[in-house]
Amino acid sequence: MTSFFSWNDSYDLGIDAMNSEHKTLIAMMNRLYEKHEQGAEFDSLKQSVEDLANYTIKHFSDEETYMESINYPELKVHKLIHADLLKKLAKHKEDFLASQTLSPMFFNFLKMWLSAHIQGIDMKYSNFKKENVA
Repeated sequence: MTSFFSWNDSYDLGIDAMNSEHKTLIAMMNRLYEKHEQGAEFDSLKQSVEDLANYTIKHFSDEETYMESINYPELKVHKLIHADLLKKLAKHKEDFLASQTLSPMFFNFLKMWLSAHIQGIDMKYSNFKKENVA
């Protein structure tokens, strides 16, 4: 089965801890997608969705702590973006729990969120670090 989402070098922030967490998010998304495609039971899908949501919260917290450590000037804006993404993820999770079905919109959201967020928003703090932190 083809992976739902694959890591590529355009996601490399040059920050091992964040790259590792992004790779974990991708692996979790792929596992969820595979379970869905294989017709897994609701409880199994529910656990994977909850695990993904919880890991996302952890990742955002770790990322914000990292940005604080390098005195990243756009931290407040980045935190607002994280809060918005968590709201959207919670809404997709709520819809899933109500319908007991993972919609294509949910998977599109995951893919767009992670790729756009890493390549756009996260790359900004990576570039800041490269230019300003020894």
